[in-house]
Amino acid sequence: MTAIPGAFEIIPTGPLSGSVAPPASKSVTNRLLLLASLADGTSVLRNPLVSNDSAAMRDVVTGLGAAVADVGSPGEAGYAWHVSGTGGRVSAPDAPLDCRLSGTTIRFATAVAALADGEVTLTGEAPLRNRPIGPLVTALRDLGAAVATDHDGYPPVTVGGGLAGGEVAIDVTGSSQYASAVLLAAPYAREAVTVRALGEHAAAYVELTTSAMDVWGALVDPVGDNAWQVRTGGYTACDQTVEYDASAAAHLFGLATATGGRVAVVHASPDTLQPDAVFPDILARFGADVTREGDVVVVTGPDRPVAAGDIDLSDMPDQVTTCAAIAALADGVTTITGVEVARGHETDRLTALATELRKIGAEVEERPDGLVVDGSNATGHATLDTYDDHRLAMSFASVGARLPGVVIDDPGCVAKTYPGFWQALVRLGGEVRPA
Repeated sequence: MTAIPGAFEIIPTGPLSGSVAPPASKSVTNRLLLLASLADGTSVLRNPLVSNDSAAMRDVVTGLGAAVADVGSPGEAGYAWHVSGTGGRVSAPDAPLDCRLSGTTIRFATAVAALADGEVTLTGEAPLRNRPIGPLVTALRDLGAAVATDHDGYPPVTVGGGLAGGEVAIDVTGSSQYASAVLLAAPYAREAVTVRALGEHAAAYVELTTSAMDVWGALVDPVGDNAWQVRTGGYTACDQTVEYDASAAAHLFGLATATGGRVAVVHASPDTLQPDAVFPDILARFGADVTREGDVVVVTGPDRPVAAGDIDLSDMPDQVTTCAAIAALADGVTTITGVEVARGHETDRLTALATELRKIGAEVEERPDGLVVDGSNATGHATLDTYDDHRLAMSFASVGARLPGVVIDDPGCVAKTYPGFWQALVRLGGEVRPA
């Protein structure tokens, strides 16, 4: 498969099976690239993710004064980025910085841009401008930065003036990224920063942030539940390999679970802090068999997924998409909770999932923090809209691989985090054709 058409039909071919190396982690790539851009000296990021989201972060850190050079070619052994950091001396470019559709980029980079003496404006494509950043704006103001938004807590955002330091409480109910953003910039505040996260959130993603900061030399310490103190001192250049993307791997495992196939994901580090790494255990509740040996995780699907009962996805809300798709194929009722935050992702994922999965014949009840899905009568034969949302597209692949007549509209949106997803589906034995 070379060019991706505007829409294509997925042809059910039976069980999808094989071994796949998933892409590098978007969450880790964008965190490490930001750390490298702030550090003193030249850092090496090995096996970084090459996707629309990581390209957005790369362009933004370059605009803020870092330099990023390719060594080798993407997809080849030894490919790396050499990043010359700013030592925390962030530039204020003349033109606005385009974050495209990347939520991590605009949230993390807004906090880092606050370190600039002058004003920095960050914006993005229309869907990104509908993603809230209000709690982050409030937190940065409380820490002494000058921040203005065009429409009450949504991008575009203009920021600068530096961070004085102090203590700040952040409502992270809408996104754990608000806390991560402030933490990432905090080593370059004029005084120590204490961050307290308020509200329910995916705490493991903040741990992913603080762990990376520690490796890169930041002085960050927990000071109670959901609170951290970051002392001044900055980051030191590092040489680090980006681990696999557990969120992307979850979509591959979904294909095995949906079709009764067997998918092995290699290079799946057992030491990862990514919360989505435990998603195979959720698939086991749908009847899949899960085995782990070293850095290989194998998911073998059942003849047909079974209803999984009540599932709390508050620790990995991104996986509401794959979980709901598998539930729409299962005989019986699955209730998904803890994912109200998904309403503020690339689109309102709960409404989008309810709308699209009903098209294939599943019964879906939309609740404020989740979905109730009954796939007993799902038949397929529908065109599923993706809302320019990569995770919807990848999750709908599981539906189309199982049920006939499923057309995916705008499948190319997977380039946001996993440009090679459809090629991986074909290597596993799947088939697609232009619609």
